[in-house]
Amino acid sequence: MSGVIEEEFGKYLIKAGILSGNSVARAFPKPPAKTQAMIADAVGETPAMAIEALKEILEERDRKRGGQRRLEGNSGTLVPSEREYTEALRQVRFSPAQATMLRALSISGTEGLTIDQLSQAAGYKSRETSIKVFRKVGLLIAEYLELELPETGSENSDGAAQVLAFSHIQSDDKPAIWIMHQELRGAVRSVL
Repeated sequence: MSGVIEEEFGKYLIKAGILSGNSVARAFPKPPAKTQAMIADAVGETPAMAIEALKEILEERDRKRGGQRRLEGNSGTLVPSEREYTEALRQVRFSPAQATMLRALSISGTEGLTIDQLSQAAGYKSRETSIKVFRKVGLLIAEYLELELPETGSENSDGAAQVLAFSHIQSDDKPAIWIMHQELRGAVRSVL
């Protein structure tokens, strides 16, 4: 492409220019994404018009995805599709411990894991550290997918964690169990 124009648009980096005599605009994940795979493209009479056409395509794509999210009855969270989670997992850079947490929780299936079990899986001795890491994973995915986090009463609430899973309390004398959303379980199994 000659005379390339670059423009950031939400979570995308748009590159436009002239390719084989045509004005083309292409969208890629915005850095620091792991890959630079093309997400969508558009043509127009000029590179600027191709960019505008591509923005419309991207907005429609995001609108359509937002409308396909499932309402999780246990937490009231809108859960992205497996396809959205898969894209996020391919683009977000996770630490080895974060990836281990995701794999462990996906393997646990509908049985779920307590925070102490997640801590053990990821090699953390501190429960507080593993809670922070778990929330950070949820936040990274939420930021990539541009999800609105559930309203939270305090900084220590589970808003970001609910992007990954919902908590289930069996009884007052037992710790909460985190059960990964089935859509994320499928994505983790195929990507990580």
